[in-house]
Amino acid sequence: LLLFSIALSMLPSASRKKKSSVLARVKPAAKATKSAVVTADRSPVAKVAKSVASAADRAACKVQAHVRRCSSQAWLKVLDAATTGPGKGLAFMRAQLEKMGAQGGQVLGSLILASTKGGDSKLASLRKRTIIKILTGSVTLVNRCLRALLPRWLTPSRRGIQTAMASLHNSGTPMPLGEEGLLANYSLEVLRMDAEGRLWRRKVGEAGAARYERVGAAGCLPQQCSRAPPAFGEKPPPVSARGIIKRLAVRIEPRIVRPPKGWKKAREAAEDDLVTEAADRHLAASYSPLLAKCLQRALPRRLKASLDIDYPPDFMPRAMRDKPNEVLALDLDLDFAVRFDSREELFGDDVRSLGGYTSTVAVKDNDARLVLFARGHNGLPSLGTLELRSLRVDTSSLAWWDVFDGAIELAFKKDAPPVIDWNIEVAMGTPRLPLPSCIEDAFLAWLTGMVMRSFNRAYPLKVDLDASSTAKEGSECDEEEVRGEEEEVVKDATLDLASANA
Repeated sequence: LLLFSIALSMLPSASRKKKSSVLARVKPAAKATKSAVVTADRSPVAKVAKSVASAADRAACKVQAHVRRCSSQAWLKVLDAATTGPGKGLAFMRAQLEKMGAQGGQVLGSLILASTKGGDSKLASLRKRTIIKILTGSVTLVNRCLRALLPRWLTPSRRGIQTAMASLHNSGTPMPLGEEGLLANYSLEVLRMDAEGRLWRRKVGEAGAARYERVGAAGCLPQQCSRAPPAFGEKPPPVSARGIIKRLAVRIEPRIVRPPKGWKKAREAAEDDLVTEAADRHLAASYSPLLAKCLQRALPRRLKASLDIDYPPDFMPRAMRDKPNEVLALDLDLDFAVRFDSREELFGDDVRSLGGYTSTVAVKDNDARLVLFARGHNGLPSLGTLELRSLRVDTSSLAWWDVFDGAIELAFKKDAPPVIDWNIEVAMGTPRLPLPSCIEDAFLAWLTGMVMRSFNRAYPLKVDLDASSTAKEGSECDEEEVRGEEEEVVKDATLDLASANA
């Protein structure tokens, strides 16, 4: 119609007199066509066509996933050829994986999982040795491989946190903080906050009917709070676990730690206490013999680990010494961010540019604001509430990656402590007295950083990247969440046909 109007406007003046009559006939026809299209979209035939197209899309995703599995089998043959062939085959395979970009990391991750399932057979041992050689020769492939494997830990971790918070809130049953001592008098509850900032506790009756009761606040008596009208409907549905965490993101930049040339690696057993030995040598060199001997006997291992000890270049934690040839020592720059309030990124221009990036963004909209409440019992006062809106941790650490056992142990550096930036709301006691910003944002963040620094080389923080945890945590989630996120994982992880053929 637009082109037709332009053509009419370009005609001579004599022809323009017919313009109004022509448009008068064209406009009703256009309206009739538009209404017919809208009616056709609502017809049963259109609905069937839409469902068929959706089924075809899912089938295409499954076909691409099958192509990806077949390509993994093809790469296993290439790996076997590089294992048994000359050294040029290994260099060629490493170069091809680097040229593939991010898909090379996915292929390498699939090879690692396939080699793990092979057990301790001779072929599996040869494959593992070749994969370790590929990784140690290219920090780029280490970065891409970690980027491909991190979602196997991020996804079950996010699901586990969401499921635990939603289950604790929907059940209405508090969780005890301890079995004995002072903590036995306190319990943890997950409350829900409305738009006006009031807190509500979910109660489930014997017949399964749920209702909300307002938590006592300043100026509100318990009897009045219990009679408050329901804030979320007469029959409030349970809070869905899906979408509580809006965004979970990780950025990494690994560097391979290699011992200096000429260094002879000592054969260390898992029971050897290298930390105590290094600390005793440090005390003997720093103090007199009598005082050093007293300190060596009096100081526990935890305090000895906090000393300024000179560790050997090839130091490994105890748990990593059973198979040291399958462990990669990395110098890791790590940025971790989680958001409960928005899907927007926390990483800005002020953050250094890191190579690997992986992110998990919630698809379902969930407007439930959940708040942690430490409730006191047996006459003890309640500690207060905490609402975590966003958290970002920027740190440099040492990491030991057990490639085939799917575990990473992190040790934070003393000269580069973790930097924590968060947005939290803390209120003390049942009246919910707010804390000053200097304590809420700065002091608590510094205190949390000090706690994180306790994870040193002697007592590292263990992160389990085992793929089996995905199925374990996924079984505890609702079917809608698992089904929706599996479709996203398939769409993000599958390779297109051209790259698979290559």
